[in-house]
Amino acid sequence: MIIKPCFKRGQALFVCLVMTTLMTNVVNAETVNSHPVVKPDVSRTSIVLQRWLNKNVNNHPSVLAANAAVDSAGFQQIAADKALYNPELELDAETAETDSAYIGLSQTIDWGDTRGARTAMAGSQHSAVQYEFEVTRREIAAAFLNGLSGYHTSMALKELAGQGYTLMRRAAKLAKQRFDAGDLNKVEVDLANLTYAQARFQRADAISQHARAKQKLIALSGNVNDDWPDLLSVFPDPEAQSQEIDATVQQLPQMRAILARVKAAQANIKVQAGQGTVNPTVSFRAGKEEQDTLLGLNLSIPLQVRNNFQAEVDAANAEMIQAERESIDAYRKLKSRLEIAVVSYQLSRQAWLSWQESGADTLSEQIKLLERLWKAGELNTTDYLIQLNQALVTKASAIEQRGRMWTEWSEWLIASGRIEHWLSSGTTTNMRNN
Repeated sequence: MIIKPCFKRGQALFVCLVMTTLMTNVVNAETVNSHPVVKPDVSRTSIVLQRWLNKNVNNHPSVLAANAAVDSAGFQQIAADKALYNPELELDAETAETDSAYIGLSQTIDWGDTRGARTAMAGSQHSAVQYEFEVTRREIAAAFLNGLSGYHTSMALKELAGQGYTLMRRAAKLAKQRFDAGDLNKVEVDLANLTYAQARFQRADAISQHARAKQKLIALSGNVNDDWPDLLSVFPDPEAQSQEIDATVQQLPQMRAILARVKAAQANIKVQAGQGTVNPTVSFRAGKEEQDTLLGLNLSIPLQVRNNFQAEVDAANAEMIQAERESIDAYRKLKSRLEIAVVSYQLSRQAWLSWQESGADTLSEQIKLLERLWKAGELNTTDYLIQLNQALVTKASAIEQRGRMWTEWSEWLIASGRIEHWLSSGTTTNMRNN
């Protein structure tokens, strides 16, 4: 790949130098190293999830629309590579005092190679649309992973809310029985009833949240009765698989699409400049008048005196400067997104691993133990309800933390470009070729 110098004009010089350096780094990154090979998770859960993800992502309307845009850009590139001017055939016959007939052929010459500039611009636009197709696939994949995260998290919270509802209902019933027997006072009974009412509210909210999460997945996939796959239980360490951030950002399809748009804007300057190029027209005429044979050669040259098309060139140059500066801004945002994603995912992962090591196995046993102690009379009703509620809140927090870790994991996959390991490249190629 050859990096051509930018069209330097006025204040665009500094931006041009920065962009040339940035694009050179992209080429070097492509040449030296792409993403390091990451060993895929080959567990059954991973395989089922990958198949489900590929099926739904590749059939999503947004992905299909992006694929059609790639086809359209490909045809536009073919059209741009066609000749700019067609030859013209002229026939002339006259019957008067003398009979005459002429035939002429004329051709306008693309002296400024506008066709080449148009082809280069269309090629860059085609590349940009291809990268934007990859961006769309990855963003839709992230939406599906986030949807699954919300679905499974809300499902677990709904089950926990149902468990809490059952425990609080049983506690309220037993509290009333003990109050009727004179073993509890009115304050403790009221507390049990209030806690039971709160459990009902929480269960209703959890059911509602789960319904919303399920509907979100249905809207994404278009399938009402789909068997939603499980998410992973083991997650990779982002630090163990980290690489140089600048090289990672330069390899992202978002960045490549933006740089392709910059190259298209640079080529557009030459396209607009071609309008001001003097494109001569050469014509050849042959005819016969009575017994005389006539031959003629004509050369016509347009005079660019009323409009030299410099305003169009200046406008294209300004658009190029805008595209270059937007690309620098996009690079900063993508780099920041990756840095934040790594830190957030690492923190969520560490918090979840710590919870699994410390309290995940003991919390359910604690809930059972609290109920036994309360029934045996070794724990008063107030302490039982407070500790039971705290145990349920802690368990709900753990479920929400797992959901955040799933979400941060999918964001890290997108920000680092590793989502492609979950999408079959062969399927993408087949889509583009169809």
